[in-house]
Amino acid sequence: MAAVGRCASPGFKRWLSSQARAPRVCVVGSGPAGFYTAQHILKHHDLARVDIYEKLPVPFGLVRFGVAPDHPEVKNVINTFTHTAHSDRCAYYGNVTVGRDVTVGELQQAYHAVVLSYGAEDNRVLGIPGENLSGVYSARAFVGWYNGLPENQDLKPDLSCETALILGHGNVALDVARILLSPLDLLR
Repeated sequence: MAAVGRCASPGFKRWLSSQARAPRVCVVGSGPAGFYTAQHILKHHDLARVDIYEKLPVPFGLVRFGVAPDHPEVKNVINTFTHTAHSDRCAYYGNVTVGRDVTVGELQQAYHAVVLSYGAEDNRVLGIPGENLSGVYSARAFVGWYNGLPENQDLKPDLSCETALILGHGNVALDVARILLSPLDLLR
């Protein structure tokens, strides 16, 4: 009975129609996952239309705000994403927060498919003493600060210190170390 119910749904009838309709896809999040999704859909579906929604006013997510400035080769993917965004079949809508400005249900009603490709919203809490002290920052906040992310513009790290402690040993930790070793004039 469930299979019959699915077959009778308006969406199923739409796909069986003899009239070709351009599939409309909504992508929530304009970072690498969102733009690679849009790029793939536009490349492999000639009639598809893709709308990209982003909570920030500008696109590209962590490519813009999460990659260290001394990695221009990584940031060059923005050129590819810009090409995708300029397609006649792609539209970008910034300053739109899903859950506040529009619901997932509303998007599901308006599109054939909705792809949620937004990143993690919160910092990872370590649960260690001193984690909430002044001058202690998450990597997300610090990287956002040195990349100019609007939500981190009020961060005021004390750059006069000669010593910094970086907890972690991954790529972001190395990026933060390199940035902290930069001349102070570059960081101000």
